[in-house]
Amino acid sequence: MSVLLDTGIVYAYYDRSDAWHVRSRKVIEQEQRGLLLPAPVIPEIDHLLGIRLGPKSRQTFYAGIVGGAYLVCDLPQDRYARVAELNRRFEDLDLGFVDAAIVAIAESLGLSRVATTDRRHFAPLASALSLDLVP
Repeated sequence: MSVLLDTGIVYAYYDRSDAWHVRSRKVIEQEQRGLLLPAPVIPEIDHLLGIRLGPKSRQTFYAGIVGGAYLVCDLPQDRYARVAELNRRFEDLDLGFVDAAIVAIAESLGLSRVATTDRRHFAPLASALSLDLVP
């Protein structure tokens, strides 16, 4: 089954000093059925790589997208309302657009697996919405 990738898991894959690096590397390298990269996370990853690791890391990330290591998934137009709904429903979590968009994309694709380092936001979402958090 494919897995949707959150910002933190992808960033940690490229940053060897990140506490999640080994776990994220294992997820990304062992996934057999597709690494789905939600389009909304791309600017966040790009920003983090640029400010923390520099331009070469950005180029490596771009090469992964261009080379097909990731399948980029857009947020369908009809799912923007779901993003707003999730932010209202889980207002106490202060989700923001990207995390809610990941959930909306997962729902639109019929997927439950989300690879994330963000347990603060995704643990309550997983419990309420039957998501499977990886690792």
